[in-house]
Amino acid sequence: MIGVVLDTSVLLKWFHSQGEAEVAESRAIRDAHVSEVLEVITLELSRYELGNILIRSLKWNAQATADQLDDLQDICGGGVVPTKAAIHDAAELSASLGLTFYDSLFAAVARDLGTPFVSADRQLLEAGLAVSATDFANELSNLT
Repeated sequence: MIGVVLDTSVLLKWFHSQGEAEVAESRAIRDAHVSEVLEVITLELSRYELGNILIRSLKWNAQATADQLDDLQDICGGGVVPTKAAIHDAAELSASLGLTFYDSLFAAVARDLGTPFVSADRQLLEAGLAVSATDFANELSNLT
């Protein structure tokens, strides 16, 4: 089974679709994980970012937000904690590419694990650190 690191921009589409692109592709990745075709890897950080987006940007109430975070944990587990090597790699990526440290951390963890990294973040895609949900879902359909 192959693994893939997803950042919060992709995970969000599992629970929210209004105004979002690549919802079907992101959910196809989720479905492949649930069907045990691939292993979705999230960071512990994902829960904090997703909770912040749901409450602050999308104005979800506390109960709905907590329920969705429970659902994420039920689907993917608790999320990985980055190794020291991944933290150092993230610092280098952030400093050299002008990315936020936490965005760089997702890419660094994927590199550390030797897995693809899927994101909807334009800067990560343009830097060549991630692939889009569409591109990954297309590759996934060729594997199954």
